[in-house]
Amino acid sequence: MLSGKDDSGESRMREICMSGSTREGEAAVIGLRASHPVLSPLLYRVERLSGRIAESFRKATMERVSLRRMTEADLLASDELRRLAGWNQTLGDLRRLLWLEPRGCFVAVENSEVVGTVTTTTYGQALAWIGMMLVHAAHQRRGIGTRLMGQALEYLRDRGVACVKLDATPAGRPVYEKLGFVPESTLTRWQRPSSGKTQTPDAAAAGARELTDADWEAVDAIDHAAFGASRACLLRSLAHDSRAVLVWPAQGRVVGWGMVRPGANADYLGPLVCSSEEGSLSLVTALLDRTGNPSVIWDVPDKNESAKAAAQRFGFAPVRPLTRMRLGPEMVAGDRQNPFAIADPAVG
Repeated sequence: MLSGKDDSGESRMREICMSGSTREGEAAVIGLRASHPVLSPLLYRVERLSGRIAESFRKATMERVSLRRMTEADLLASDELRRLAGWNQTLGDLRRLLWLEPRGCFVAVENSEVVGTVTTTTYGQALAWIGMMLVHAAHQRRGIGTRLMGQALEYLRDRGVACVKLDATPAGRPVYEKLGFVPESTLTRWQRPSSGKTQTPDAAAAGARELTDADWEAVDAIDHAAFGASRACLLRSLAHDSRAVLVWPAQGRVVGWGMVRPGANADYLGPLVCSSEEGSLSLVTALLDRTGNPSVIWDVPDKNESAKAAAQRFGFAPVRPLTRMRLGPEMVAGDRQNPFAIADPAVG
């Protein structure tokens, strides 16, 4: 029989019952079983009670979280979530996503505070993209991300979209797999540090020139063939906010184009598509010469061996993998190998 003076087991049991964490409760029960074998029958009942309390706790806390459409008033708070996560999108990028799909961007709110975001971008009814799937670190593991994804998917189903894609981080991929997303291809984020070089001896910027309004028809066709869907409005908005938008070659029929634009942490190279490897290298060199930040991020499809080799030669190093995932049948026939750089994980 336990001494009345040793109330550590009783005190710890109170903590277990009051805990909102099943894992913490289970770990504490195991520890108590080892130190107080005589308590095993009681601890079994406590263990079951802890699980029920934890589930009730989760339900109660979820009831305090509401989902609604994102508004202009939410942009600053949403951008703060982005900053805390260390992502490279800017406030202008968030504003663009809301402008492109005002009824398809959502926030999770608790006590008037934005604790989660998700955006959608539709490219007709054949394809849509999900991006900016963020939950504040202090509010994770409460099902908020799953609810936000469910809201986004419900919106896209109501829109009649056949195929939904996203670019998943390693942490996000298991969540999306549980929702039915399947891997389609892989990408790697490359980054040039602030001390990186801007060009290589064998890749000159000659032949690239600034994009003009007369080039947009050719650029739209090039991008459509590579991406698999038309995204003219997105491209023009990105171009408006870019440091430089170039086409290649300078003379004759345009067969390639690319842009570089400011990011929150580094400039961002992409999209960039060209049917000529010579043209791709020329565009990269010219665009890097126009960056305003020594550090540059470049998201490269892993199937594009030329782009990966070029990234290394230009002083970039791999930072993290990304997985392009799909929900629903493949409805667009883009060229997964051709792009030298994607537009942004939030839009494809």
